[in-house]
Amino acid sequence: MKVKITRPPRGAIQGLSLNHYRIGEVYDLPPPLAEYLVMEHYATLEMRDQDKPPVPVEQERRRRM
Repeated sequence: MKVKITRPPRGAIQGLSLNHYRIGEVYDLPPPLAEYLVMEHYATLEMRDQDKPPVPVEQERRRRM
């Protein structure tokens, strides 16, 4: 899961330090770690353009007009 760090996480989980994650950076993490960071308000879920579902053709036409 991709998450964007919104505030610096502190401490460690199962011996893994969280101190190296940087604000504004996007990380592709295992789901349990990503969910923990989101639940603790250290990160938000990140969806890049390639991860977003395709826009139906009809909606795309409306945007261009």
